[in-house]
Amino acid sequence: MAFAIFALILIASLVIAILSKRGAVSSDMGDVMTAGGSFGAFLVFFISVGEIYSIGTMIGTPGSIYANGATYGLWFICYILLAYCVGYFMNPAIWRMGQLSGATSIGDVIGWRYNSKALQVIVAIVAIIFLTPWIQNQFSGMAILFEYLNIGVSFIAAVVIATVLAFVYIAVAGIRAPAWVSVMKDILLVCSIIVVGIAAIVKMPGGIGGIFHKVADTHPEQLIISTKPGETNVEFTMSTILFQMLGFYMLPISFQALLTSKSDHTLRKNSILMPLYMIMFPFLVIAAYYAVAQIPNLENSDWSLLAIAVDTLPNWMIGVIAGGGALTAILVMAMSALCVGGLFSKNIMGVIKPDLEEKKMTSLVRVVTAVFLIAGAIVALYFPALMANVTTIAYGGLSQTFIAVILGFFWKKANKYGVGAGIIGGVVSYAIMQLGMGGAAGMPFGINPGFYAMAINLIITVVVSVATTTDEITQKRFEYYQMTKVVKRTRLVEK
Repeated sequence: MAFAIFALILIASLVIAILSKRGAVSSDMGDVMTAGGSFGAFLVFFISVGEIYSIGTMIGTPGSIYANGATYGLWFICYILLAYCVGYFMNPAIWRMGQLSGATSIGDVIGWRYNSKALQVIVAIVAIIFLTPWIQNQFSGMAILFEYLNIGVSFIAAVVIATVLAFVYIAVAGIRAPAWVSVMKDILLVCSIIVVGIAAIVKMPGGIGGIFHKVADTHPEQLIISTKPGETNVEFTMSTILFQMLGFYMLPISFQALLTSKSDHTLRKNSILMPLYMIMFPFLVIAAYYAVAQIPNLENSDWSLLAIAVDTLPNWMIGVIAGGGALTAILVMAMSALCVGGLFSKNIMGVIKPDLEEKKMTSLVRVVTAVFLIAGAIVALYFPALMANVTTIAYGGLSQTFIAVILGFFWKKANKYGVGAGIIGGVVSYAIMQLGMGGAAGMPFGINPGFYAMAINLIITVVVSVATTTDEITQKRFEYYQMTKVVKRTRLVEK
């Protein structure tokens, strides 16, 4: 029964993807990458949360709370909620600049604002490098999912299915397919998590109170935030929340989702509504602490939510959880691969070969998408990593574009020399601190290395921009953007 439900969910997603092709223009780069900016509030909401809440939400979040206690619960909930506040103000500005530049990616927006093809290439390379662990995260999550649930699908088979489906979504209808499938995926994800959380409450004597009373008696350290140096102390937690709050929408897939919107008003409205999606987080926390109280010796902390599901739910519901979890991973894979395909085709090859025809560029997107998905599967099989750590690494690198974007809105003097040097300095310093200096444990006050790297990025950007000349076109484009604050609803695309 579990396998039948699982298979039915994946087949249904394929049908939805095929139906979503209606209205798509297969040879148009803008249509493939951003659906020509045609999505209304409904689809923008689902595609935005679709790439935010990956399989790491279902498996990694309760697993991290199970292993590390309150620190990870506080971090995960706070940085996302605060990021929505940032998005309320920043996302409409990103959209307006995207309209001015006719953008299909973060590379287009930054490259246009600072009048630099080289900057497009730098942003694209950084994005591709740090999206690699993001897709690995999805494969690693699937390995955990199918290893524990044991519904008759091996991990290798699941990887093949996921890779093929992710590619088919993109090949059939570009970004439209993940957008429509996200509706189904999000319903399954939220319902699965809520059901598991309720099952834990019902099974535990005393309900929610019984869960936390037992944890307080048996594992009190799981309910407090440590003051010891490292990745569980107050300084690290707060700096990580602030850092990831700022970098939240700098993930290339998040940036691209914003560009699918019809209007800036849609994005602002969604920023107000998106916290409602977090109704599932109390249930994730409850499930994690139930596992701490009742299943304290799990071999793998990432099994915590799945262990509760297997112990409390009927077989058919296990199939729903398997299907929903797999679909969640597949969608993020598809979005990540599409984003990489677009960045490579337009922001790297399009710069190297300015005469590259749009039809050939679109075909190249599909080729790169396939290569990236296959490479991600191979990396996941041979180089597994803890999901929380993979997410941290990806955020650390991808968030370094925040300075370029935010200064692009507010500082006329910012130029390509400063921004380029700042991004390179931020990424290199982050890599040195994270990989060569032991991460947060080796940092003053235990602060997240990404936070220090972003500060270095800002200093370099400002100093170099002040020391160099900002060209006239860059200043003019800043003025164009300022005009959109007044003429918000006008679709301004520079010819």
